Amino acid sequence: MTQSLITRINSYYDNLSKSDQAISNYLIKNMDSAARLSIQDFAKNTQVSTATISRFAKKIGFDSFQDLKLAIHSTEKFKSDNFFSELSPKDSYKDILTKHFTSNTLSLNATLQLIDSNTLDEIMNVLLSAKTCGFFGVGGSNAVALIAYHKFLRMPLQTVYHQDFHYQQMLASKLTKNDCAFVISHTGKNKDTLKIVDILKNNQVPVIAITSFAHSALVKKSDLSLISIAEEISFRPEAVASTVSQISLLDAIFLMYGMKSQDTIEHSLENIREVISQTRLN
Repeated sequence: MTQSLITRINSYYDNLSKSDQAISNYLIKNMDSAARLSIQDFAKNTQVSTATISRFAKKIGFDSFQDLKLAIHSTEKFKSDNFFSELSPKDSYKDILTKHFTSNTLSLNATLQLIDSNTLDEIMNVLLSAKTCGFFGVGGSNAVALIAYHKFLRMPLQTVYHQDFHYQQMLASKLTKNDCAFVISHTGKNKDTLKIVDILKNNQVPVIAITSFAHSALVKKSDLSLISIAEEISFRPEAVASTVSQISLLDAIFLMYGMKSQDTIEHSLENIREVISQTRLN
């Protein structure tokens, strides 16, 4: 969908070259007509070479310029739906709910399109061989880290997490190359988050980044990364919207780990179910 493609472009924008940013600006402003342009026309209109256009398509996650054109073209049938519509005071409560849910659905679909199987394979290889897994994040991202930590507590894998940044630094300093860490940050450029990454990398800990900006400092410092896509609408910042995709990504990784570790997790799950059941009324 158009807005999802624009959001994808924006996730790369800050770290693109001036030529690539010029292409981005042109594409965002001319989304309706861009699908009908040849690569030569596109290059002429943006005053760059055709080779630059091809490289741009690959930089934002497409295999070729033709794949980018197909993505643009496929959005046309959705443009009248305005799924990412701004909220209005005239909206009914059901309208607001519908726009919110639809926005989340589109964020998930856009995120899914950016993730390839090879990256998932590499992440799972790291996670399945780790002795301990840490979950790190500050601010709103800390809440995402907590949810992931809560899920992975059900696994036999050792897990670490803390809300306080100073404790996070200490936890990071204890991890080794035999462990791994998920580091979550919407922008990927929070100084405290990057400090955690520096500590982890100094100990040779494999770092998996989860962020909304594909060329951020966090991605550059990390070994692997997953990009969550979200669109900002009124009263709902993009950083808040991205948590839906981030939580879903970590939830899926939890399921992948569980599927690959079925022989070893049953005892752990039974113990947890038994303990939790004692806290509930009969």
